[in-house]
Amino acid sequence: MSGRLILQELKVGWKTGNKFPVTKRSGPVSKSNGQILDYGDLTTIESLRKKNGYYKPNKALPKSAEGQRSLLRARSQLRGTNSIAQVYQSTFRIFSAQSKVYSCDFFRLLYFPPEHFLSLFRKSKPAVNVRSVGEVYLNGNYPLSTRDASTASNSRKETHSLQKPKIQEIGNIRQLQAMLGNDGSNIPRNYAYLRRSLRAFVNKCFIKKWLELQGAVAVKEQIGQDDTRASSTTCNYLDPKGRSRVGIAKDGFYLFQVLKFPDSTTETEFERHVARSVQAVANLDWDQYTLGKAKAKNWVQEANDRVRLPILNSYLAHDQVPRILRKVKS
Repeated sequence: MSGRLILQELKVGWKTGNKFPVTKRSGPVSKSNGQILDYGDLTTIESLRKKNGYYKPNKALPKSAEGQRSLLRARSQLRGTNSIAQVYQSTFRIFSAQSKVYSCDFFRLLYFPPEHFLSLFRKSKPAVNVRSVGEVYLNGNYPLSTRDASTASNSRKETHSLQKPKIQEIGNIRQLQAMLGNDGSNIPRNYAYLRRSLRAFVNKCFIKKWLELQGAVAVKEQIGQDDTRASSTTCNYLDPKGRSRVGIAKDGFYLFQVLKFPDSTTETEFERHVARSVQAVANLDWDQYTLGKAKAKNWVQEANDRVRLPILNSYLAHDQVPRILRKVKS
């Protein structure tokens, strides 16, 4: 039976922070608060703040600018999706080529709308996952030919983009990779601290642009619309169907597949590409983007129809996740 998937909460009101997937009333990632809270929690938090008025911060400690602190608070709220959904997707190979919306020398961005079964399991609004794929020896920082060896350091300072090898240089690259292939220490993704730094850097670049494009405001309008049953015509950032307008940052699941790590010479360009990728998703037209190859059923619905509810729900029960996936008529 074809229908719309929903992730139902089994223990309503059970406050678990961001351990489990978000609910319909979960607030978006924002600069205002360090926690992802349901709107119903605001009065409780305010009362606790008054009760704990005795707390005084240490003024002697160095402090960053307020704008930077608020950005770090927002970044700390970002989470990915529940691992159960990702394992299920890999096991049953439910992949969609249409999800890739941006590609550059540094990374590929796959975007899954809120209705996609992967996005239903997101633990923040929006959710971001950063994965290191491929093996780039020395992070690509080696000369393409012997004649470039003496000027390699200067060339890295002059350019911020990956150089594409010439045909006559492919043999030199293969020879170099053959020498380095047996030593895993030459591959950045093999170091945990580099992977951790990469996630922090991508998340910071992402949330900065996402908030700039009013993504948090649009999610709040969606929550308010559900609460008051108000018409979307009264909302500034939603279309008539209650979705974020074209040009406004979208909620959902963002998967960055990183090919090359940013370093001191490429950080600026890497951040610029992250901003462009978020803008590319914001500029998507919902109906055109989700239209499948058959032009009759969108690719999100095709992926959801392949989900076997009893199997996925058994995974949730095994991991004691208080959620159950159901299919309802559209």
